[in-house]
Formats: sequence, structure tokens, C-alpha cells
Amino acid sequence: MPTVMLTTKCPNSCEWCFARAKMEAYRARGIEEMSWEDFLAVVSFYEKSGLNHMILLGGEPTLHSRFEDILELLGSRNFTVLVVTNGLCEKTLVDNLVRKKIPGVEFGVNTTPYFHYPADTRVKADYFMSRINYPVFLSYTVTADDLRAGSVHPLLDRISMIMNFGLTRHLHFQIAVPARENTGYVSFEDYGAVLQLLVRWSKILRKNGISTGLDCHSIPKCFLKNIENAPFAFRSKCEDFVIDIGPCLEAWPCFPLSEHSCNLSQFEKLGDVRKCFSKVGSCEAIIYEECCSECESRMDGTCDAGCRGFQILRSRALLSARSGGKDQAGVMEYWNSGIVGNNLQWQRGETSTGDLKSFGFGRTRFPYTF
Repeated sequence: MPTVMLTTKCPNSCEWCFARAKMEAYRARGIEEMSWEDFLAVVSFYEKSGLNHMILLGGEPTLHSRFEDILELLGSRNFTVLVVTNGLCEKTLVDNLVRKKIPGVEFGVNTTPYFHYPADTRVKADYFMSRINYPVFLSYTVTADDLRAGSVHPLLDRISMIMNFGLTRHLHFQIAVPARENTGYVSFEDYGAVLQLLVRWSKILRKNGISTGLDCHSIPKCFLKNIENAPFAFRSKCEDFVIDIGPCLEAWPCFPLSEHSCNLSQFEKLGDVRKCFSKVGSCEAIIYEECCSECESRMDGTCDAGCRGFQILRSRALLSARSGGKDQAGVMEYWNSGIVGNNLQWQRGETSTGDLKSFGFGRTRFPYTF
């Protein structure tokens, strides 16, 4: 299912935000939101593709100058809509939406930074959650801090919010992933610990009559071996990339590979876009970790060894290093972000550049020369 990036601005500045670099690149070009004409083209593309459900993202989608018009148009076309928001809306917008009661609209509020807001900011979020007369569920991004603390307090806080504001009894999880210019993410080798944390939290949620869900994270099968009574269906293979559509009708195959964009106007239907990006997202481009090299699940195609998009990014950086470091800045960027791992299996090649210290990384030597 495609998502639509309505705006490139956000009142928050979450350290773990994987979309930060993309939004900054748009703003550097003077682009803060999708134009009305381009949004109409997106709606037409959805309808030609037989789609009638739209996910609106940002930035913060409610900051779009024609946000109400967008929801009204989608309602008139019998779309269902999920608005992914932080709930920091102006009172006038909330009151207008309450009055109009547009059919088919649901809000998902990411509350990860909620308890770090100053008082006047939290008042905005509280007004939205207490006043809006649409279905609202909460979401939460699991970060490195959550793993270090291992506490149930973030969970108990959200249960309290659900009850106090009378929200949909559902809590949706994301896992903070490494990307360009972000911090606070969960390293891929820590996904086993994340799963244990989510299982423990989900048991508490179920006891309180609250369902759970997880975003499109591909979890290596080896991390799932010791997981019993999983709270949601984990997947280990990325069957189809989420297609993101941004301002200027740029489309890309999920944020990790957003540099591979094309213009939506070139295509008639969603299937044409997927076909265009199929080579970009091929698992043939991945250099797998040594521990995955002989894995039966990887070889039989049932496991991508984690998020395929980030695996491809990491592999490109490593290939650049192997070829003599023609893109040293790119290698450095991915190494420092945690996308490049320490334990990779390299085929021995003619090129030998020693260890990564020659690139200024100052980290441990790879197990093979390259």
C-alpha cells in the first residue's frame, strides 16, 4: 500500500526520525508541502490502481495548508484514510474536523516524545486527543533508550492515555531504525532483545484488553526461534516495498532507498511502479553477514536477514569500500550510522585496502581482506 508524504515540516525533532534527511532535502529546495494539483494526481493514480485507502504522512500532515480540503475530497471519493500525526494541531483545525465529521478518517498518534513536551505543547496534543471525534489509536517507537532501561513505564503511560482520553484500545509499535543523520535507533543485532521487550509489553496490554501491532519490520528468523506466543505476526521477508509518494510527485521504494525516486506521472498504476523498482530492491544486491551465509532460511528465500532496504544500503557502502573507497564519505556515513556491521563475509578479491582504519573509522578489522 503506498503512503503519501503531504508535508516536509514537523514541530518535533525526534532524534530517531528516519525521514529527517529526506525532509531536509525537500526544504532545501524550498518545498514544504505537496501542491493541490499534485495531490489530485495522486488521488487519480490511486483510483486507476483500484486503491481506496490512503495513508497520509509527513512531516506532520495536519500542517498542510489544505488539510481539511484533502480529507473532504477523499471522503467524497469514498476513500478510507489513516492520518499518521503527532496530534500537535491548532484548536481551530480540531474544532473544524469535529464539526465536519468527515467519514472514513482515522488518526494514529505517535506519542513517543509526548512526556518530553513542555506544558504548552502537551496542551495541544491533549486537546486533540480529548476533542477529536474520530477513531484514534496510539503508536510508540521503540528506541535504544527503551532497550537500555528495560522499563514498563512507557507502556503504562500509554495505557493511561488510552483510558483517560477514551481512545481505540490499540497500541502500534515501530522500531527506530538507523538512517542518515539520526541517532537513538536500535541496532539490528539488538532485534532479539527488542522482540523480548515487545512480547513482555504485549502480555501486559492484552491483560488490559488492548491489541498490538508492528510496522513493516522484517525480523530475521533466527531471532524468532525463542519467541513463544508472539503478540503479532512477525515476518522475515519483505514481499513488497512500501511505495512512498512525496511532493512534486516523486515516488520511491521506502525511505531506506528514497534516493531512487521517479516521477509518478510516468506510470498508470501501482503495479507499474513496483515493476520499475523491482531491480532496485532485489535481494541479489545484498552482501550478507557471515552468520547468514549458510542459513537455510536465507537460501530458500524465506528470510531477508532483516530489513531488505537497509541491507541493500549497507551492501552498497561496503562494495564502495571494497572497490578502493571511491565513496569514502558514503562509507563513513553508513558505518557511523550503524547500517554497516562489523562481521561480514567478503569474497577475497584482487583489491586489498587493509582494514577500515585506512578510511578513518578506527573500528575493528573485517574478518577478511577486501
